[in-house]
Amino acid sequence: MKDFHEGDCGNHTGGRALLSKILRIGYFWPTMRIDVMSYSQRCDACQRHNNILHQPAEPLYPIVSSWQFMKWGMDIVGKLPKAPGGKVFMLAMTDYFSKWIEAEAFVQVREKEVISFIKRNILTRFRILAKITCDNGSQFIGKRITNFCEAWGIQMITSTPVHPQANGQAESSNKIIINNLKKKLGSKKGKWAEELSFILWADRITTKNATCQTPFSLVFGYEVVLPTKKIIPTARTSLQTIEANNEVLSQDIDTIDESRDIAKIRMAAYQQKIAKSYNKNIRIRRFQVGDFVLRKAF
Repeated sequence: MKDFHEGDCGNHTGGRALLSKILRIGYFWPTMRIDVMSYSQRCDACQRHNNILHQPAEPLYPIVSSWQFMKWGMDIVGKLPKAPGGKVFMLAMTDYFSKWIEAEAFVQVREKEVISFIKRNILTRFRILAKITCDNGSQFIGKRITNFCEAWGIQMITSTPVHPQANGQAESSNKIIINNLKKKLGSKKGKWAEELSFILWADRITTKNATCQTPFSLVFGYEVVLPTKKIIPTARTSLQTIEANNEVLSQDIDTIDESRDIAKIRMAAYQQKIAKSYNKNIRIRRFQVGDFVLRKAF
């Protein structure tokens, strides 16, 4: 095995190729397959110089929120180009159900700023939230923020270090905001804080693939009236009467719970579709206490 694997005629082949090579020469013993596989897997040179395995090791576990504003994902983006006032960080929170994003620009993000942001943008605008998913940043796990969450009955869920996928909703929202800022601002990157509110507004009235509805409609129960409809009237708005408009709004209010239930079903189906596609490529790897592993330092 040693000669065929790393000797003069060896090229550090894998277990199956090594087994085939030895059989072709004419050698055989009862535990040959197990021995050859084990020998090739223990080769130090093969482990150090083999291709890095990028396949996921665990199946995808979708996170479902049963109602709007119950669970939020929180994350910090920065440092960004310096905006007026020296603001270089963005703190963003995303509702897992409606995909509604709240974000604000800061000079620095400490526990004090996080608590103020939650009070001002979440608690006093929507409701007392139940859970917040975030990373292990000091501003999220400090004593002050921990006491605040305990006082308001908020469960703080921290993701695994160096594994941002555990807070995927917040990461996805950050990507959307940053990409839209880049497209809107171009070379005027220093004005991102001024344009942030418009970017959030545009995202809130955009239909999401997961729910097939806009965050605005899921939150308020009706579709938004855009400024464009005032500039260029449509038949729907120009021919609308006050009585007909009131009747439509009443119907929307009566059916909002049904619309949210439909959005929840669509979101679950969408997540199952994504998980099914993701799980096709997984390669499950299991380790036991005492196993030796090779850690690559980049």
